[in-house]
Amino acid sequence: MKRIYYLITVAVLALASSCQDPQYIEPTAERQGITSLTAYFTTGKYVDQQLAKLDVTDENMDYFLIEIPYFFPEETEDPTTIYLSALRIRAELAPNCSIDPPLTVLDLSPGNEHKFTFTNNRGESREITIAAKRTKFRRTDVMTFNLDGTFPCEGFVDNEQRKIYLFTNDDLSGYTAKAVVCPHAKIKDLANFEKPKDYNQPQKFTVIAHDEVTETEYTITKETPTKIPYGFNAKSAKEMFTVNPGNLGFPAYTEAMNPSVGVLETKMVISMGDGSAPKYLNGITGVLEGELNLGAAKADGMTSDEGGNLIFTNKAAAGETVNIYSTNSLTAAPELFYSFVNETTFAVGSVVRVIGDIKADARMLLTHEGVSGVTTSSTVTQLVIRGGEVVEHTLLDFSSVYPGWGETAIHYAKVTPAAIDPSKGVIVSHYGNSVTIGEDSHYYLAHIDGKMKKTEKDLFDLGYSNWGKNPNSMDAKRYNNATYLVHFVTSQFPAWGQWPGLYIYDISTPASIGIAEPVVMNQQLPQYNSQNAEESNACGDVVISFSADGFKMFVYYFDHYAQSIGGYSVNCIKM
Repeated sequence: MKRIYYLITVAVLALASSCQDPQYIEPTAERQGITSLTAYFTTGKYVDQQLAKLDVTDENMDYFLIEIPYFFPEETEDPTTIYLSALRIRAELAPNCSIDPPLTVLDLSPGNEHKFTFTNNRGESREITIAAKRTKFRRTDVMTFNLDGTFPCEGFVDNEQRKIYLFTNDDLSGYTAKAVVCPHAKIKDLANFEKPKDYNQPQKFTVIAHDEVTETEYTITKETPTKIPYGFNAKSAKEMFTVNPGNLGFPAYTEAMNPSVGVLETKMVISMGDGSAPKYLNGITGVLEGELNLGAAKADGMTSDEGGNLIFTNKAAAGETVNIYSTNSLTAAPELFYSFVNETTFAVGSVVRVIGDIKADARMLLTHEGVSGVTTSSTVTQLVIRGGEVVEHTLLDFSSVYPGWGETAIHYAKVTPAAIDPSKGVIVSHYGNSVTIGEDSHYYLAHIDGKMKKTEKDLFDLGYSNWGKNPNSMDAKRYNNATYLVHFVTSQFPAWGQWPGLYIYDISTPASIGIAEPVVMNQQLPQYNSQNAEESNACGDVVISFSADGFKMFVYYFDHYAQSIGGYSVNCIKM
């Protein structure tokens, strides 16, 4: 069985609506007493989202002080003061335990304390107190570390051991350092930190947290890099950032869009598919940095390859021309790579997927879309690229083995090449279409090989109900002798607790997708919208990219409906 890794390890409680019992009871026999208290927003744009959580380890505790973050989201300067007067508090309790009166909305402004009676599963009662305080952040993590010189040298940051490794054999004398630390933290003695140093020798610097009390010393050492023989370290997976696209000027969830994401020069690039210029974010911090110059290109569809090229396609109806542009520079206008006339009856160009390097050897797929409620499509344009040139242009028809998909964006399939070799086939998944799939049907992640043999996984096997999910976003790339598929499942109904999810599959043997099982079961990603609009807005995209040195793999996602942008990283370094 091939290995499957799931990037998210943070468990999030499902939110109950305001009409439900405000006290949440978790019937877990292993738990004793009160195991956690969680505070949720009741007003503002984050209503019903989690603000803070107090984990309780002492079953005899009677004073519960919930630490409220000073700002929310953490990366902003937005104070949480205005929310303290009306926070919904929910308790996680052992079976047969109770709190009286039941927890509801509390005023936890400074100086306010609330008394309750807690009764344990033995019938014993005691008075407990719940209060809150705003707390400055204690994090001292280093997000990125780089040396500036004749060549860029990216440091590998180990925040657990508080070490930074410079994996190189080059001379590092006389270099200057640049570092990005976590929000609201700062580097102590910044003037000295920025002076040129001999990084052939170990160096140290200190990060001071937002609370101006917590300090952490980091040691920088030059090391000879070594990779593990295959794939990535599952334990190295970490979240780099999560942001609300509404705070970055992206369209609201109420607007119908066809988003796509790619990577260019360490930046996460997002196109909304509406004719506007794609925006790019810092690929480590998620900070908005600028807009791309498209030149003559259109970004109805967009992705990136394994060679650092960002690829754009225009949507073309029957008889119209598809123009494929590419660029490997943030400043240079994209250049025309390939053009062809759409000779089918189905529109094409809204989605493009690539494995390999289009300047060398690659395989590109452009999925033709159907018309939702009218007809489905099961055709894909395939371009095989050798030496930077298209050597094969074919139309793939999967109607004999796959029911087909509808139109962008909700019913559209993002058919992804399983390998550069066409005989290895494709991976396909999409949300149900009213023509072929009813609301009660299951949805599938399928592999179809070059001889039209299909193996598939019923997505109910992933441990969540698919009626409220949209499993139509995928990307596949090769990394350290393995081939990985990232499967991004967007939210179909944010208001009904349908969080987006992110999975990574090892598809070095593509047909294994039908039998493989996830190691971790948790579909919940952060979301910044918990309201429903038109179902057609349930769409998003995902992409895989790599660091220049080949040690790190990045996954970036965008859920338009749930209003969530995020990035994760893994590495293949042998420590």
